[in-house]
Amino acid sequence: MKKIKQILAIFIIILLVGMYVVTLVMAVTDNPATMSMFKGCIACTIFVPAAAYCFICLHRYAMFRSGRGDSYSPDPSSGDNASSGDKQDTP
Repeated sequence: MKKIKQILAIFIIILLVGMYVVTLVMAVTDNPATMSMFKGCIACTIFVPAAAYCFICLHRYAMFRSGRGDSYSPDPSSGDNASSGDKQDTP
């Protein structure tokens, strides 16, 4: 799952940077569609990461509901939980 998330993150970054480059090229060449491209880039800058976050949350919920375990919970052996014995850090 970690590898898939990394590949999707790289794809999203390339998509967003590509949109910005196309908008910049259109602005330099004085294309009449530049303003609509700019508005589309702003919308995609907000929508694409939000949609990716929603898909990750839905996947997490589906895995939890299916009983396959929650692979996103902290490791209980790491001692990060509140029920650990000693709560003071000693040097």
